[in-house]
Amino acid sequence: MGGEQVRLQAPYALAMVVCDAIWQDPGSRKKFILGTFSVIGATSFPCVHPLISVYVALTDGRGKTPIKLQLLGADEEGGVLFEGEIEIEWQDPRMVAELTFAMASITFPQPGEYRFCLYAANEFILERRILIRQFTAKE
Repeated sequence: MGGEQVRLQAPYALAMVVCDAIWQDPGSRKKFILGTFSVIGATSFPCVHPLISVYVALTDGRGKTPIKLQLLGADEEGGVLFEGEIEIEWQDPRMVAELTFAMASITFPQPGEYRFCLYAANEFILERRILIRQFTAKE
């Protein structure tokens, strides 16, 4: 019976939060989500945002599952601004996997809507949009 293969199953997304930073308490191992946002303002473009973090909580996975997070441009030609990958090995489908992604110095070429897209086992499972807007120094 050895060599049984576990069928990959895309996990269920419980949360995806965009924020400034994620801190993990060294004693309790609890994660703290700091400074959530859905809009970034800039006075000129291209603009560079110093740090963006994304917290993801997943459950109901099976076996070793590759997880990928992409930040996609405002339009079809915008391309991939960030891509991060991690592999989770599910010991039990009831477990909750908490993942963190950190992106430094992301350049946004123009104002508009950008998308964080989450994939598991090459299957799309969740999208989170953020708005990058231009404002004047008076705003």
